[in-house]
Parts: sequence; C-alpha cells; structure tokens
Amino acid sequence: MIYNDCEHSENNDRMKVSVGYAYVPFQKLGKVYTPEKALARGTVFPELDISINEYTRGLYDGK
Repeated sequence: MIYNDCEHSENNDRMKVSVGYAYVPFQKLGKVYTPEKALARGTVFPELDISINEYTRGLYDGK
C-alpha cells in the first residue's frame, strides 16, 4: 500500500485493510495420471482435467 506523505501524518494509525481471502480446500490424493499423460494434459489429477469451456460455464463442481 502506498501512502502519500501529504495525506498521512505520523499521528494517524495506518488502517490495515484485507482485500480478500484465499480458500484452498484440501485435496485427497486419489487417482493420478501417468507422467506422460500428465505432461500432455497439464495436470496430474484427473479431477482437475476440465476444459476452459466447462470451467467458464460453471460445470466444474470441484469433485
């Protein structure tokens, strides 16, 4: 965060603002692709292997 010296004095407390939170669910290790298929598909996890169209249309349910 950038503070402008003319707008901030040492007597003012700086307010810390959170702009967002990350949520990363734990993933159970299940089936995985072979190294060759993982390299070709861009992921080692079959459940994450979805097209961008499926993702943008909301078809990905995280399972």
